[in-house]
Amino acid sequence: MAIGLGWKKFSFFEQSDRPGVAIPEETTCSSGSVEHIAFGCSGGQVVLFERAFTRQLAFQAHALQVSQLVCLRDCHALLSLGQEDASLSSTLIKVWNLEGMQAGSPPPLLRSLKPFAGNQRMPEAEITCIAVHAASWPRLTIAVGLATSQIYVLRGGSGKEKLQRSVLHMREGAAGEQVVGLAFKGPDADLHLYAVTHAQTAAFNMATSSKSVLDEMGADRDCTTLNPQGDLVVARPEAVYFYSIDGRGPCFVFEGQKRQLRWLQHYLASVTTSTLPGSATTTALHVYDLRNKLVAASVPLQQDPRHIETAWGSVVIVRRDGSVSVLHEKGLSAKLELLYSKSLFLVALNLAQSEEAEASAVAEIRRRYGDHLYAKHDYDAAMAQYVATIGFMEPSYVIRKFLDAQRIHNLTSYLEELHSQKLAGADHTTLLLNCYTKLKDVSKLDAFLRGSGATDGSTPPPFDAETAVKVCRSAGYYEHALAVSQAANEPEWYLDILLEDCQQYDEALAYLQKLPRQQAAAALTRHGKSLINSRPEATTALLMQLCTDMGDASKADSEWVAKIGDFAHLYTNRPQALMLLCEYVLNSTRAPPSEALLFHTLLQLYLADDLPEEQDDQSMAATSETTRREQALELLRRGWPPGDEPRYDPDHALMLCRMAGFKPGLIFLYENLRLFREVLQVLMSAGDHAGLIEACARLGDVSRGGDPHLWTEVLQYFGSQQYDCSAQVREVLAHIEAGALLPPLVVLQALARNPQLKLAVVKDYAARTLAAEGAAVEGDRKAIARFEEETAAMRAEAAELKTKVRVFQNNRCALSGGPLELPAVHFLCGHSFNARSLGENERECPLCAPQFRTILDIRRSLRAGAAEQDKFFTQLRNSADGFNVIADFFGRGILNNPAAATH
Repeated sequence: MAIGLGWKKFSFFEQSDRPGVAIPEETTCSSGSVEHIAFGCSGGQVVLFERAFTRQLAFQAHALQVSQLVCLRDCHALLSLGQEDASLSSTLIKVWNLEGMQAGSPPPLLRSLKPFAGNQRMPEAEITCIAVHAASWPRLTIAVGLATSQIYVLRGGSGKEKLQRSVLHMREGAAGEQVVGLAFKGPDADLHLYAVTHAQTAAFNMATSSKSVLDEMGADRDCTTLNPQGDLVVARPEAVYFYSIDGRGPCFVFEGQKRQLRWLQHYLASVTTSTLPGSATTTALHVYDLRNKLVAASVPLQQDPRHIETAWGSVVIVRRDGSVSVLHEKGLSAKLELLYSKSLFLVALNLAQSEEAEASAVAEIRRRYGDHLYAKHDYDAAMAQYVATIGFMEPSYVIRKFLDAQRIHNLTSYLEELHSQKLAGADHTTLLLNCYTKLKDVSKLDAFLRGSGATDGSTPPPFDAETAVKVCRSAGYYEHALAVSQAANEPEWYLDILLEDCQQYDEALAYLQKLPRQQAAAALTRHGKSLINSRPEATTALLMQLCTDMGDASKADSEWVAKIGDFAHLYTNRPQALMLLCEYVLNSTRAPPSEALLFHTLLQLYLADDLPEEQDDQSMAATSETTRREQALELLRRGWPPGDEPRYDPDHALMLCRMAGFKPGLIFLYENLRLFREVLQVLMSAGDHAGLIEACARLGDVSRGGDPHLWTEVLQYFGSQQYDCSAQVREVLAHIEAGALLPPLVVLQALARNPQLKLAVVKDYAARTLAAEGAAVEGDRKAIARFEEETAAMRAEAAELKTKVRVFQNNRCALSGGPLELPAVHFLCGHSFNARSLGENERECPLCAPQFRTILDIRRSLRAGAAEQDKFFTQLRNSADGFNVIADFFGRGILNNPAAATH
């Protein structure tokens, strides 16, 4: 492959002279590396420079001329070849350790090698070139090229072990064909040697010493080099050729006679002499960038330089007069600015990519290149560059340009790439979809929204789904919006489109059936009103499933149950359907959540004055008010079974019953709350005299925990009436008299306020009551007289015991009936016993002790009862005759109890 020389020239290198550097005039060879540059002299000296000529060291390497130098780049070593005297066998190869150098001292010598056998009797052949392979340092492989077309190969270490020698021949019998270039390629296991003469280019396999001819053309001396990839570079007058071990590769046509050739990083440096017709011969150093097809530097020279070498990442020029110049490569930014100034953006782009610049720097070049093309109205090419900047440049920079230019097609391609790299935001998605809709490009819209499996639900869409749905809905692309919503797994969006845009109620209900229970419930709280108004029966059936444990058991949240209170507001226009839903949920086997709210809602519906009939739904027939009131009372009883806690809030239920004027419900609740006076008030307000008397008889019975004061309320009620209610009063008096619930005085005072009641109503009651009380008084008087006699007798007996001697004259044991014998035990009660008839430590009369203990127990019980103040006040509140309770507790000794007295 030949490439013409139509390359642009640039100044990518800066030339700096080093006037303070003195290179001896008698230098014969040179070699450079990353850290050193060395010059060999005809007097046997080696001049070594370090750190870009900042340090110089000269030492005597050989006695006579130094003809070859090789800096071993990776080993910090220097190999020199020179003569020691004028004898037949005086050439030595010396290996110097540059890493161990001391200031002011020559580097340590590692080993001296003789390139020719020691028993040689003929004069030594001229050594024209040398190559060293040190990949296995300190073991070396050295190839020495001779003017006789032979190559001596030496293998050995830097120590004193014996060398292995071999000889390679470029041409058999061609003694005058000089070897002008040598170079090793590959590792030790697959080592090859390039060899070049004036008439041939070949490669040797070092393992087998086999030769392969690469070209029947050679090169001049110092016109070969090796690039980092291991390819041999050969310069000839017409071109520069590249060779691998397999044969010739590409070539580059450069004009002029090449004098010296060096490789620096990815540059090829060549000293070239050119003669143009009618002009003098010119010499120049050209630095070629073969990757980017440009001339990176061109330095004119007065004459051929003495040495061209690469060291420290620069090109070192040593002129004939010994002056030194160094070519330093400019930084990438400086080179790019130079190319920007010439609008060579494509060259700048290739240069940055070849030098592996950061992606942001490459993006900046493409941005400048795009701006340049945009200014020339080449919008398609400009957009191609802008697309390559995605991820590094703000998209708004490009979008603004193409919006102003009304280049929707270009803008669309940019936005598509922005989405494909998942760098688009919501605004970018909006803009892209608007571009599609404005272009009416349905196929691209389909590809964008449904491509790459974006709508099959397996992967989320690679764009902002919410924005896409909004744009598609606003443009009327409802099917696309549905597909994106489903792909994004957004039930709310999907239902919004089905119900608000498409009015597809049946499809929406079918979709809700497929959703998990919690998601379906959440969607119904938002969309349930429109569904209930359009499909009440199907929607209610779905809610029945969600609010109970019915439904698909395969769903992950099949155990979750919704609260009916979250949906009650949706049935504003469908109360009958709500009633049906509540009844169904309440009758389900599993206790629903928020059961109290369910009771409240259903009770409110039952107590409503009027529910609109839903004529469009035959399955939800309206119920009459009477039936609903019966259902309300049954609901209250069901929610508060006898002996259990209520399943609803009684206060809330009372409020609903009071607002609806539902007397049976009020009576039931007040009774369960033991608010008996409120029960009477309800019946009094309704004028239900029979119910009032019946309720008072049921609730005023003290024996069943009732409140006897209720009769007072009833009597006061009848006493306050302005009509004749004698029949009711007689019935009340019969209950009071039968249970002796109220004192006669209280009864008469309560009835005295009714002017319509006659004395005959209470005459019989008063007579019977007074007679009973008279008999009771007479009985009390007789009891008092008896107690006084008993008390006087007991006091006389106590006084006698205290003041007189008790004489025991019993002659028989009271327990056994046998004769009384000593020892005997006598008790003050008058009984005597034989000591053997009594148990040990018996201190009480066994005959009188039971009766005495009974008296003591009665006394303790009275004292304990007297100390129970709570019981006292409870009986006082519940008794119709409070004075009787107080007298009873006085009799028990409440004032004699020290514990009670302290309270």
